[in-house]
Amino acid sequence: MAGRKYTASQFLETVSLFWGSSVRATKRFVKNLPVRIKGYIKRKIREYKNRPPRKEINKVYVLVGYTTKQQVDNKFNAERHMIILRRGLLILIFVLLMFISISRFLDAMNYGQLSQIFGFDSVSDFLVNDPFESPTSQTQSVNEYSGT
Repeated sequence: MAGRKYTASQFLETVSLFWGSSVRATKRFVKNLPVRIKGYIKRKIREYKNRPPRKEINKVYVLVGYTTKQQVDNKFNAERHMIILRRGLLILIFVLLMFISISRFLDAMNYGQLSQIFGFDSVSDFLVNDPFESPTSQTQSVNEYSGT
């Protein structure tokens, strides 16, 4: 556009041509929209009616063209193997992530700070001062852990 200059009338003519074609295309799209929607719905209904009956969760294959039953069985087995492999890999990834996160957590844990946070140094201290224990069994358990 560096070498060519537009006059005001040329610019207005270009803009009017653009808007005119845009309006015509929009009108055509809106006018054909109900027909397209109706055709889409009819096509989906026809596809649904023409599907083979499916009595179980497995896919129903329709032999089309030069396909044989053996090729369909091979495809089904390949899909099943891929599903099993994908599940196995997902479980393996999950186990590895759990192992890594637990090992990182245990490495980063400071047991001195945990005793300050929870208020006890060992499990025996925690069991001696059990708040949910009845008063009669509490004296008995204190005697068991204190060695008397």
